[in-house]
Amino acid sequence: MLRVDLAKAMPGMTLAMPVRHPLQPRRILLKYGFQLDAGSIQSMWELGVRTLWVNFPSLSFLEKIVDPGVISAQSSIIESVSRTFEDTQRQVSARLPYGEYTRAIGELVNRLIENPQAALFMGDLMGSGADELMRHSSTVTYLCLLIGLKLEGYLVKQRPHIDPARAKEVSSLGLGAMMHDVGVPKLSKQIRSRYNNTRDETDPAWREHPSLGYEIVRGHIEPSAATVVLNHHQRYDGSGYSGSSAPVLSGDRIHVFARICGLAEQFDRMRFPVGRPAVPAVAVLGAFLQPSLFRRFDPNVVRALFAVVPPYPPGSMVRLSDGRWAVVIEHVPRDPCRPTVQIIPNPATSSFANARLGETIELGTLSRTHMVIEHEGVDVSDLNFARRALLQEDVSKAAYY
Repeated sequence: MLRVDLAKAMPGMTLAMPVRHPLQPRRILLKYGFQLDAGSIQSMWELGVRTLWVNFPSLSFLEKIVDPGVISAQSSIIESVSRTFEDTQRQVSARLPYGEYTRAIGELVNRLIENPQAALFMGDLMGSGADELMRHSSTVTYLCLLIGLKLEGYLVKQRPHIDPARAKEVSSLGLGAMMHDVGVPKLSKQIRSRYNNTRDETDPAWREHPSLGYEIVRGHIEPSAATVVLNHHQRYDGSGYSGSSAPVLSGDRIHVFARICGLAEQFDRMRFPVGRPAVPAVAVLGAFLQPSLFRRFDPNVVRALFAVVPPYPPGSMVRLSDGRWAVVIEHVPRDPCRPTVQIIPNPATSSFANARLGETIELGTLSRTHMVIEHEGVDVSDLNFARRALLQEDVSKAAYY
């Protein structure tokens, strides 16, 4: 199986995974095994679908990474998020089915634990046609869980007054992340529109949404989940906010769950700026290596982000500096922009029906002139970064597990 940008999809390619409706993720638009034609490609484009998984017989080993059970569990989260914001806007927040939400989070966590090879952020499950608030909250929830599972030992160290088995449990983190922007619909349309246009984090009216959300969930969910809602905009260097009635926090005074959610939501907002084209993951990750942004977040959480978010996810197509096309087959955390790849035919001339893989290339063993230059239809030749001193301490060490 191979992840293909819809712009490069060709009639004759066969789906290796179902295509879900961007606004109704439990609804299947096209089933596994469907052979694409010009009409289906155009219809998906109009709905906002932007990537597909297609058959490539020699890449069946990637199925362990793209777990249908994980995707199904993610879809349940998306549906729950959608209902949450609809119910909040109807003033029925006290009756939100928090137990249902917790079960959905638990199912996703169990799936990820059962298949740790699938615990990589492979990209947004929803297309560009999805409601932005729903898309953002769903993505942040999933990313928080991936980071939390990577930092089990760190969670235990940060929560010393709780039994270790409970301290490393991430369901409350997921629930808090799922609800983190539940206060946004309580703001007027004018305030929301102004923020989406300006992205002005200093707007006093916008800064009230964490406190508004906290008032909705307080007493209905675990305190550790509620603090995520209240403090997801607090920053490690003390530059954040939670609303006019809440104190500014910094460092370890911010609950570790809120620190994780704060980073995840910042990553997603930078990756998908409202009203503008998506920014490549490699560019956003590179920005987090700059001291001005790095210092705003818990460095241990930043390191975990790099461990679970590949600039070029396995299964995705890339074009190399020598002009050849390749598929990423392995993420290399020690040098994220230099994955292991295998050469594939040019997607402009092949439906991949009988295609064969070419040579395997470990980019990290070659000179820096050998690199990825295109991904998801974007020229990334100037965006690749080397692993820097900020990330020298590997999150795989025992101190973090």
